[in-house]
Amino acid sequence: MEVSGWKNGKFSAGRSVSLGVSVGRVNVQQFFDKKWGAILIKLGETTVQVKLTRRFWTTCPELRSSAIGDWMRRNGLVPWLKGKPPKMSLTPEGGIRFRLSL
Repeated sequence: MEVSGWKNGKFSAGRSVSLGVSVGRVNVQQFFDKKWGAILIKLGETTVQVKLTRRFWTTCPELRSSAIGDWMRRNGLVPWLKGKPPKMSLTPEGGIRFRLSL
């Protein structure tokens, strides 16, 4: 599934921004199970656990993690122009396992 970069504020000098990926409501319904409290995301050679918040299922379909932000920075995806978040692929690998790639 195609996902896009997500941030909680503006990129600016001296200000930290939380990063993650926006999954979208349609993808949440299609690829995620409401029984899950967290998922595992493979980022290159590393696998991280990402909590699914209550609002993930309703109004905030984002996967938020400092590890995702670090991966995005290492891959040159941060910062991005306003209104032009980077696109990535989040591939289901069975159960709660997913792989994030460029």
